Amino acid sequence: MRIEALCTGDELLTGVTTDTNSTWFQEQLLAHGEQVARTTVVGDVREEILEALRTLSARADVVLVSGGLGPTADDLTAEVAAEAAGVPLVLHLGALAALKERFARRGLTVTENNLKQVQVPAGAEVVLNPVGSAPMFALRLGSAVLFFVPGVPREYRALVETAVLPRIDVLRSERGETGFRALRLLKTVFLPESHLDARVRPLVAAHANVKFGFRTHFPENHLKLMAEGRTREEALQALEAADAASRPLLGDHLFGVDGETMAGVVGRQLLARRETLALAESCTGGRIADMLTESPGASAYFLGSAVSYANELKERWVGVSHATLLANGAVSEPVAREMARGARASAGSTWALSVTGIAGPDGGTAEKPVGTVFIALDGPEGTEVRAHRFHGGRELIRTASAYAALDWLRLRTRGAGR
Repeated sequence: MRIEALCTGDELLTGVTTDTNSTWFQEQLLAHGEQVARTTVVGDVREEILEALRTLSARADVVLVSGGLGPTADDLTAEVAAEAAGVPLVLHLGALAALKERFARRGLTVTENNLKQVQVPAGAEVVLNPVGSAPMFALRLGSAVLFFVPGVPREYRALVETAVLPRIDVLRSERGETGFRALRLLKTVFLPESHLDARVRPLVAAHANVKFGFRTHFPENHLKLMAEGRTREEALQALEAADAASRPLLGDHLFGVDGETMAGVVGRQLLARRETLALAESCTGGRIADMLTESPGASAYFLGSAVSYANELKERWVGVSHATLLANGAVSEPVAREMARGARASAGSTWALSVTGIAGPDGGTAEKPVGTVFIALDGPEGTEVRAHRFHGGRELIRTASAYAALDWLRLRTRGAGR
């Protein structure tokens, strides 16, 4: 079965809004045995939406259309869908009642333009929106089934999960679809994409039912294993075999699988060991702390971070001596060492990481060029410092520094606790 997605909205073409819906839909769809064949993005232009609807419905079995169901003048999707189907727009009374009830609960008045959100093509199947105003509707164009949902991620996901995916399952059953796909991401860090490809390439011939692909998200590179089978079990069996063959080739670069993050893996290991972490950050400006606190429950293992950007605060907050700063400069091994020791002593943590470096674009010297970074790890067995030279712009250097610090701790805390 061929499934395509159509996303509408000028904001998606101007960079104002990032399309996170499509990625999420692709991930969810795989669990139902299918894969998105193509995603198309068009602006809020009537002619382009109409052309896209006609083109996609002519070649796809299912089309998921998102966006353009709001109350404003540039929300055109419902009326263009009606035009494509050759039917009028009609007011859906059930959706209207739900809209009025929703607004009443919030003490709001339904305005004239809100009524636009409950108009749908005549004959369309309508599903009420559990978390928003505009309902989902579905209609046929030729032999294709089109599902229309709001583009707001919260509403999009609620309707896709509860209404679109179950209907896709029904269509698969009606069509006698038996093929399944299963996806796994093996996430590596500081392993160039070309090296990753070279390592796993010998496996390709031995795993005919698995497609080996790659995705870069600096400094991560992901190995995508897409397995196909006549049944879900057959696809999963092929996936597990490719996974088992790939992991030894990735070595210590492999840090996570699927939705796991570097910080999440570090946190899980610290939690299992009943250990804690404190930070002293300079050039990373709190980035490591931000990565750690993206995970719910991080307070169980992460105690805090001192973003000691200025030299005076390196002294006052994490105990770096004035003499050390004068003799070596802020970007140096001795300063990184004292930052980590000071952070651990102040927080009373099991571990402490410190980072100090030159992220650029200015500030480098012949002795310490831009990209020079010192990372220290202080723990039960003492303090270690590693010197790095990262390349790229300021953003890449700061990101690489944060990852390098967390990856070092990941490798040190693998296995059972003390």
